[in-house]
Amino acid sequence: MKKRYIVCGLFFLIVVLSGCNHKRDIEDSSYVLAMGFEKINDRRYLVRYSYADFDSEKSNAGIKIPSRSITFLADSFANANKIWDDHESKQLNFGHLKVVVFGNGKKDKKIIKELLLHPQIAKSVYILKTKNSLAEVFGKEQKLAVSFGEYMSAAIENSGKIKDPKKYTLGRIMY
Repeated sequence: MKKRYIVCGLFFLIVVLSGCNHKRDIEDSSYVLAMGFEKINDRRYLVRYSYADFDSEKSNAGIKIPSRSITFLADSFANANKIWDDHESKQLNFGHLKVVVFGNGKKDKKIIKELLLHPQIAKSVYILKTKNSLAEVFGKEQKLAVSFGEYMSAAIENSGKIKDPKKYTLGRIMY
């Protein structure tokens, strides 16, 4: 019986003392809502992150969050994430990613594989390609009251031209 109390006491101490040391505040993360990739040459990409802009005066108490973008020249998705870490103090969070756009008309299998392997990126993320450049595609972002990712995903889901939006998701494209 005494052993039982000791085990229960140790278990209680472990639970209480373990805490949430690995948790971060919401302000310590940048929530990526849309991304863009544009192949420059055989080895380099323009990688654009469109992330929630909670500091904007357009932000309406969490109901409509606008976004802003930053672009890096990188060798891969992983390399772009490393460049971000060197450039920004906030940690990237891909848990709310809605859309990935490939510019200049080509989807890149190497990047798609990297996206599939990333633990935070859902298989339901829309994968699109356009003949336009990333600068042209993301150009309207500043004028939107909602994030670019929300705007694009709503446009896909409400489009009369796209009969089955699920065909354009990360999980369906690769498999």
